[in-house]
Amino acid sequence: MGMERKQRVTHRDVARLANVSTAVVSYVVNNGPRQASPEARERVLRAIAELGYHPNAFAQSLRGQRTHMIGFITNDLFPYDVFLSPYSAGILTGLISELKAHEHYLLIYPQVIGEDIAPLNRLLRSGRLDGVVVRLIQDPPVTDSLMETIAATDVPCVCIERPAAERFGFKAVTYDDALGATTATRYLIEHGHRRIAHLCGDVQYATAQSRLQGYRQALYAAGLPVDEQLIQGDTWDTSQVADSMLRLLALAEPPTAIFAASDNLALGALEQLRKQGFEVPRDMALIGFDDIQLAEQSSPPLTTVRIPLAELGRQAADRVLRLSADDQAPESVTLPVELIRRGTV
Repeated sequence: MGMERKQRVTHRDVARLANVSTAVVSYVVNNGPRQASPEARERVLRAIAELGYHPNAFAQSLRGQRTHMIGFITNDLFPYDVFLSPYSAGILTGLISELKAHEHYLLIYPQVIGEDIAPLNRLLRSGRLDGVVVRLIQDPPVTDSLMETIAATDVPCVCIERPAAERFGFKAVTYDDALGATTATRYLIEHGHRRIAHLCGDVQYATAQSRLQGYRQALYAAGLPVDEQLIQGDTWDTSQVADSMLRLLALAEPPTAIFAASDNLALGALEQLRKQGFEVPRDMALIGFDDIQLAEQSSPPLTTVRIPLAELGRQAADRVLRLSADDQAPESVTLPVELIRRGTV
């Protein structure tokens, strides 16, 4: 195993060790705008030496010059989907609402995984952003380059969806994908289903991996075998659902229920079942994940797992605003997911 990555030291760590506020640390480091008491100054300097804290020179030069602009970085294989996806729209609703309430603005920066990170680095060092919220879709080591770039600039950062960035000293607002998938699959088992298929998302995404893991865990816990033929998809592309459904329905022993890794996949499955003459839930039960607006509007309304998308954005905004104001942000949080019982089970 490789060496554990050393977590960056921040002014908040110095404040904690010196038993002073982050504002006092800033006064000592920047020689103002207020004077710290001699005792507090001595404690801060000792803490800086003990922790090996190196304040970012560029950040120091900009201290006090607020732009009221927060960046939203989407680190994704297809980051421009942020403008089209109902999932991203839910997050942005909460994020923008909280920022507007505090008279801040939002800059959206799509960053393709594997793309040159130099332009983003220049933006982060330009002084245009008071902080950033980063949406991660993969876990380390894929995200390390991005996280290291942000950490080196000392720009306040909060991550959503994936918790891995905490090792860089960043706060995270997440939810439990695996638990949601386990809950959905268990609900189907409780309704008497034993042949339960899974329409899997793109496993390059940690979210798809976690939901597949939760599906498997529920089957194992119930003493049911995992039939790999019942796991279809490996894509978020709804145009591929028809082929997945044809393969499932052509099995010698087809499923009686389907757990889909997203509402969009579930709604695609619902359409294909209708075309094949199946009645849901009489002939096939169906559960999605996310609880996008269309889930409630489908016929029948889709049973699904609700992610508090707007709350995800709101809490991320709250944390990054506090950090940008040199306030102590709340700790990282994992938001609960909820099974929404409607008409497809």
